[in-house]
Amino acid sequence: MSASLSAGRGSGSSAWPTMLRPSSDHCIEYCDSISNHDKSSAAAAIRSVPAVMNYVSSETTEISARRDVGGSDSTLIGAIWEPTVIRVANARLGKRGDTENKLTLDRNGFELVSKTDQDPAVKMIKQLDFLDQDQIIKNYYPVCEQIVSDAIQSQKAADSSPPIAAVFAFDHNVSGSTVKSASESKGTTTAPQIQNPAGIVHADYTRTSAPKRLDDLSKPPKLNDVLRDKLLAENRNSLLDPQMVQEALGGKRRFAFVNVWRNLDAENPVKDCPLACVDASTSTMRDLRVFKIHYVDRVGENYFVCPSSTKSGHNNQHDWYYYPEMTMSEALLLKQWDSLGGIAHGSEADDEDDSRPSTFTIHSALIDPSCPPNAPTRVSIEVRCVVVWETD
Repeated sequence: MSASLSAGRGSGSSAWPTMLRPSSDHCIEYCDSISNHDKSSAAAAIRSVPAVMNYVSSETTEISARRDVGGSDSTLIGAIWEPTVIRVANARLGKRGDTENKLTLDRNGFELVSKTDQDPAVKMIKQLDFLDQDQIIKNYYPVCEQIVSDAIQSQKAADSSPPIAAVFAFDHNVSGSTVKSASESKGTTTAPQIQNPAGIVHADYTRTSAPKRLDDLSKPPKLNDVLRDKLLAENRNSLLDPQMVQEALGGKRRFAFVNVWRNLDAENPVKDCPLACVDASTSTMRDLRVFKIHYVDRVGENYFVCPSSTKSGHNNQHDWYYYPEMTMSEALLLKQWDSLGGIAHGSEADDEDDSRPSTFTIHSALIDPSCPPNAPTRVSIEVRCVVVWETD
């Protein structure tokens, strides 16, 4: 069930929308077996929460903005906002509340990876300064590469793909719901910018920009590429082998982009502005609108999203999920593009061909009404990884 709120009209310039709290008319749904005493733990108690998601109206055609080297965007052109109240299910309970039906990267476009606090990688992560970009690249990127590789290899039998040829982390964002630039925090001009959580329903790549981004990674780094200094210091012309990329673009290799999202607060689980994802099997191409991002030296594309509807125009809700109270020892994997997916191959939706994996997951931050007013503000990191398989 969903309900549209009043939306801004007009196809001119608009500000980025703020995240809204659902009204008291929309209630938190708790698990039947949970007592009032146990409701303090959202991870175990909550079945679903209401949320206001910043969709764009179906009247929207194409949106654009300019992005500076620090990652900040200008005013948007062409967006017609349609904030919509939806329900977000507790993903820890499985798909549609079935604990035996785990949500996976391969089928649903996202997956939670959990480790113990005693895991060596988790111990190392807790010691890192995530406002030091060099530390992130040197020490945390390899952790993310291993997590993505392990997750994909564990599902290899399900899709009969060839072995993985390469996994590289190549970019990241540090986000905080109380924004302060890292350079202000550290007193330097070289630390990464801390960004607001992205409270917009979106997907990171399109049918055009995913192949283009892969191709870019086989060329000399651009001005805003985070690995630019590292590659130049190693006398490398590119992150990826150009021949391997051309084989992937020609269909001889599968490729994917997978993000690794993690809470950076070692003491507190995420309660403020958690991240929610849409089950990829409930997304369709007709819900997507291209968002063009004009960088200093290139043009990228994302998808913004309209509330899901059937061909006859009747509402057919996206299935939204989130993992309440994520800790630093957990990582959320989000598939941003998979060249083997149904939508990537021209289908209207991924669920039209069950033999193919998901293409991507739509996602957004949300205001969780179960979050107490004194909860610590969210601080998180999202690392972008590229995966290329061996030839078929």
